[in-house]
Amino acid sequence: MKNRILSRRKFVKQTGLISTMGFIPQALISGASYQNTFFNNKRNIFLSTDFISGGGEDLTVISNDPVTVRFKPHNEADGGWSQVWWYFMVDGLTPGEKITLQLDRDEPGSSGISPQIFFSYDQQLWGLTNTGRPAEIEGRDFFIYEHIVRSKKVWFAYDLPYTPDHIDELLLPAVKKDPDADVVELCKTKNNHSVKMFVFNDKNSLTEIKYGIWLQARSHAFESGASWVLHEMALWLMSGDPEAEALRRRASITVIPIVDVDGVIEGRTGKNQNPYDHNRGWDQEPAYWQQINSSKALLSSMADQNMPDMYIDFHGPGNSSHPYFIVPFEELLPTEKQRLNRSKFFETLKCKELDDQARLSQSMTQFYYSPRPWDKSASLINSRGWVTMNTTDHNIALTIEVNMNTPLSTRSGYRAEAIELGRAISGYFTNDYHQR
Repeated sequence: MKNRILSRRKFVKQTGLISTMGFIPQALISGASYQNTFFNNKRNIFLSTDFISGGGEDLTVISNDPVTVRFKPHNEADGGWSQVWWYFMVDGLTPGEKITLQLDRDEPGSSGISPQIFFSYDQQLWGLTNTGRPAEIEGRDFFIYEHIVRSKKVWFAYDLPYTPDHIDELLLPAVKKDPDADVVELCKTKNNHSVKMFVFNDKNSLTEIKYGIWLQARSHAFESGASWVLHEMALWLMSGDPEAEALRRRASITVIPIVDVDGVIEGRTGKNQNPYDHNRGWDQEPAYWQQINSSKALLSSMADQNMPDMYIDFHGPGNSSHPYFIVPFEELLPTEKQRLNRSKFFETLKCKELDDQARLSQSMTQFYYSPRPWDKSASLINSRGWVTMNTTDHNIALTIEVNMNTPLSTRSGYRAEAIELGRAISGYFTNDYHQR
């Protein structure tokens, strides 16, 4: 399936929109959750989540003049960050009319509200709505979005969707053409879906030292921006960029764009799911999720070869500033090599400590780090802690929060973020800064 890439001028002329765009393939395969509502008063309005990654709860048309849809995000557990994702279609509209979306934040209360949301008329070309506003309705907390539609059918989403279809249609063909890239199935999920993994390894490299880099995204299903950054990182690795080629000569690079494939397909939030989400339970033997068991086995095998040298877990709760790493205070890392290597990598990336002043601005290419207390006895429950303590004494294990839910959080923004990070990783390893 081809993407339709339009110039901004042509995009505005055809659609009447002034917004930022992302281009993704259509995903209309049944199997996700499903809900519809007919509002019978001179017209029918149809709501659906019957497509991959479609989600949300209590979707209801409460008025047809103007059309007003009330809904809640998918609730994985007890609200907060476990109640975030939604993505649905509205059909039966009149082009040129206004639709109002009422996001119900109450009982038990949701987090990660997107000031602007994504919309599409074909699930290929996406734009951002105007900024919404908080409101109290009938004593309840809501967030209200208003949008003038240009078609009878429109899709709305919490953030720019990224599904296994994107891997199959936009990434897999390029990987298959690359003679030094391998497509590997990490495992099958509990619902028998494939978790795809790509390994970039210059098989003809004469470099004596071969580093190991592991990059994964989407342990929490709603964090679609994390997958987009890693998707663009993979494309950059195959782009012919001299810095990407230099990195591939020096390192074997593992990329997993989606860890919680079931949660993504089913349109769930994923975070805090029972008995724990995919970034918890790493201390269990065996872990509940096969993705964790398979990853731990491969990482342990790499450790036998004195790898991994770098491990980055990509996440993406909403924030309105910059991409940043969540890390333990440097003095709390267990080995001197880990402390020195992390410091040198942050220096190469020009990574700064996140403070209140930095939070006042936004970018996709200025990286920050947020140091936190770290209880070593409890560190093994998540992936970063497990890798820190159970692989090599020189690894750099990081969690990165990509800045979703900002006007910059589009595919082009995620691409800029991926390339900036990729070039820093390349410079770090190709200049032999890493100490083993």
